[in-house]
Amino acid sequence: TPAVKHTFEGHERNIWSFMFLHDNVHVVSGSWDGTMRKWDCNTGRLVGIPWHGKGGKILAIALSPDRKTIACGREDGSVQRWDTDGNMIESIWRGHSSLVRSLSWSPSGGHIASGSNDATILIREAESGNVEVGPIMTNQGWVGSLAYSPLGDRIASGGQYTICIWDSNGKLLVGPIKDLGRCVESVVWSSDGRKLYSASDRFARVFDSASGTLLHRFENSDVIHSVALSPQHNVLACVGTYGVAQLWDTESHKPLGQPFRQEDRRHLSCVSFSRDGQRLAYSGHDKKITLW
Repeated sequence: TPAVKHTFEGHERNIWSFMFLHDNVHVVSGSWDGTMRKWDCNTGRLVGIPWHGKGGKILAIALSPDRKTIACGREDGSVQRWDTDGNMIESIWRGHSSLVRSLSWSPSGGHIASGSNDATILIREAESGNVEVGPIMTNQGWVGSLAYSPLGDRIASGGQYTICIWDSNGKLLVGPIKDLGRCVESVVWSSDGRKLYSASDRFARVFDSASGTLLHRFENSDVIHSVALSPQHNVLACVGTYGVAQLWDTESHKPLGQPFRQEDRRHLSCVSFSRDGQRLAYSGHDKKITLW
């Protein structure tokens, strides 16, 4: 079982999204309290002051491949961009009629895809913010999770009961893959793009990304909300309700150790590995990030 290194405390409401920066030293989080915060993994402390912006709750954040820009999705349907020191880039992008729940940069950094509770996906040119593709009408109820494939030629979206895989022009390639539980809140590609992992109900599922065929289900003790793959891609982390986290070996499909959990058993909504794979962190309704 991993050992707790730090807890980052200070947000006033749920933390639905955070990420490790590429230096493996800093974490940036976004919260329902409307702020983003930068944390130091070595000291466990806040770096600078909270980043304030308008638009309500922050549901999703994503780091650009060049490591310089953070996109954030807001309750009012807008997408904002910040540098990694907390300075907001002036232009705010609008276009969704409901909250932006998911974001993904293309691997080249040239495009940003956003998914919303309005059930659409918009693909923007990252420099100008112009919508190049969309709105893609997903028929998924809402788009709770989005992920570009490693080559940037496909985008996976998770919604109500379903997963879809689109080409970069918004054409449906695979799916909808059905009967996946009420909320598919997390989708993650394998590094070679051949597999797609997802979180919904009590299962982390892995699919063949070309056909949509289910390859395996990792059964967890409770409903899971987020999955992450280690950089070496042989460890799958799952977190969910009652504060439970579990690690799995993706090759043997066996659990790695026992489940570990938050003491207060509050729901966990996001999990991530550091870029070097040495650290794991999760966050959720306990308003803090726990670093292992």
